[in-house]
Amino acid sequence: MKLNFLFNPDIYDFWKIYDAVKQYYPIGIDRGHGEGIYFDYPGIKKLEKILVDNIHDSQMYKEQWVDFTEKLAKELHLENVGTTFGQAPSYSSSLILERSRVNDCLYTKELHFSVSLIGDFFQIYGLDSTRVFEKDGQRGYSAVNAVTTSPFQEYGKPFEYVRNRLEEKYPNHLIVPYGIGRTIINGLQVHYLDNETCCVNTALFNQFLNVEDVQGSIRGDMYYGIEKWQKKDI
Repeated sequence: MKLNFLFNPDIYDFWKIYDAVKQYYPIGIDRGHGEGIYFDYPGIKKLEKILVDNIHDSQMYKEQWVDFTEKLAKELHLENVGTTFGQAPSYSSSLILERSRVNDCLYTKELHFSVSLIGDFFQIYGLDSTRVFEKDGQRGYSAVNAVTTSPFQEYGKPFEYVRNRLEEKYPNHLIVPYGIGRTIINGLQVHYLDNETCCVNTALFNQFLNVEDVQGSIRGDMYYGIEKWQKKDI
């Protein structure tokens, strides 16, 4: 079910998210297929420069993210997989908690985390998924079985550890609760996807939790971290 971006403004202040989205994406203007005015929007041009400066610059990318995530993986004794996509507006990685294969089925349990390049935001979530391979071993079909949205059961300790390390490195950043990240903003389309409907996660981070693509059970607290968004006078 698709949910619109919504919150109680008497208690919480999520306008920072909306402001970041509208600054970089022309809400209400169709992306098209490379034509039209979408890519002429000043925010899109500014975003393209951010991607070049922070990701396409290999030295900057290594210093700001690769070194950090490799050290984090060693501290947790887990395998680190870089998932940063050159067109998505975030640094992104995953830690492999479990990987097993039975015949043609591969099962993985991963802790994903991303830091946005267009605002002071980060996300963390666990992902249980399966991939069934064809007999030739070349092609496969993937499915998300569950998304874990807070420190829950086997994800508990690594989830909290990663959050603490991210908050140490990015003291001004706030975790975006899954329940907010999955909401959609009507008229929002991102530059790196053809989807006509995009959620907050795709605008701030990447496509891995896009509302149109993710199916599966939710484990844990969908609004984990929301207390950080409370107004100071509450």
